[in-house]
Amino acid sequence: MSETIPHSALATAPKKRGVLREKAFLTLKDAILSGNLQRGERLSEARLIQEFGIGRTPLREALNRLEREGLVVSQPNSGYSVANLDVDAVCDLLVVREGLDAMAAEIATETASDAELQALARVMDDIYALDQAHERTPEVYARELELGLEVHEVILAATHNAPLIEITRRVYDQLRLALWVEVRWIDQWSMAVAEHRAIVEAMLDRDAPRAMAAARAHVRSSRDNMQMIREVSDLRRSRGSRIPMRKNT
Repeated sequence: MSETIPHSALATAPKKRGVLREKAFLTLKDAILSGNLQRGERLSEARLIQEFGIGRTPLREALNRLEREGLVVSQPNSGYSVANLDVDAVCDLLVVREGLDAMAAEIATETASDAELQALARVMDDIYALDQAHERTPEVYARELELGLEVHEVILAATHNAPLIEITRRVYDQLRLALWVEVRWIDQWSMAVAEHRAIVEAMLDRDAPRAMAAARAHVRSSRDNMQMIREVSDLRRSRGSRIPMRKNT
């Protein structure tokens, strides 16, 4: 006589599969955005399964989802690799980011609770404290980027607008592939501190038009810096050499 599978087991199986899919997706996404899986790196299924303890089916589903979000790319007969955004792609994303950030700042100024504005002010306090750091180490640069992103994340969450949050986070995830490498070029710290201050002060004053304008100005500054990278890259390429890393002075 065949055994009857308990109804509870049948009911929990899809839920378990969903948990495994989400875990695989978040694990790979974190590895990409943290730089553990580098831009342009080929993603071997066998290696990912062994390194992260992910099953083959949830791994493939996670890679498909990451491709839809622009974090990995697939090539016929060669599998997946981490997306390697070029300068033009980053410039295009920054155009989109400008509109999204301006919208988020405007909406959040009107919808944010007092507690959310206080949280935003605390992030700015952390930024001011880091700005006093005398030694510019890689750890300091990484922390600068984290705090800069945190400002925008707090603002975005304060919009309480689910579609805007989803779309903006997807754009930011793609930009982080470039920003981790180009943080010193794209978001130059002294400028970013002043620009973030302008956004936050406008929001604390509940001045939505000023917050929106400050958000646009901040992203346009990043676009200008990225345009400089494009011009220097083109110049160096025409001379057959690479862009040198800037040294601390």
